[in-house]
Amino acid sequence: MKKIIFILLTSHLLGSVDYSIGLSDKINYVGVFEKTWVKEQDYGESYRFMASSFLVMGGLGYGRKYHLSKSERFTPYLTLSGFGYYVLAINGNGGLGVSSTLGVDVNILRWKENNKLIFQFGVLAAYDILNGQSLIIEGDGGPSFLMPSFNLKLSFR
Repeated sequence: MKKIIFILLTSHLLGSVDYSIGLSDKINYVGVFEKTWVKEQDYGESYRFMASSFLVMGGLGYGRKYHLSKSERFTPYLTLSGFGYYVLAINGNGGLGVSSTLGVDVNILRWKENNKLIFQFGVLAAYDILNGQSLIIEGDGGPSFLMPSFNLKLSFR
């Protein structure tokens, strides 16, 4: 536990910070509000994140984002994340999840060289390896293993 707290407190040394709101491409509905510490890599990004949904649900984790191609306006990507999460409901629950998202970053606004407002959208698959269950909310007539992911992100580089 001390190791996790140390990593989170020193994560600001990784590079840039992103804040997002929406259905996360890392942890989905478990973390509507998210803070991510990002380090640029040659393949894309590695990141650590903390997320919460009105303190009722939340989690933290680590992942990688692979840019399939990169342009000024649109950047398709693939993310792979591992995370621990909690749900404080009538039957308090928690687990260890893995997720993957295929999505697109759309740069909406840029200021001060590298700061950006980004709209992200894509499809996400998530699974809890500890409890052996899907972390996807199923829709009528759609696939039971995919869920949309969309959020608005402020990126400070």
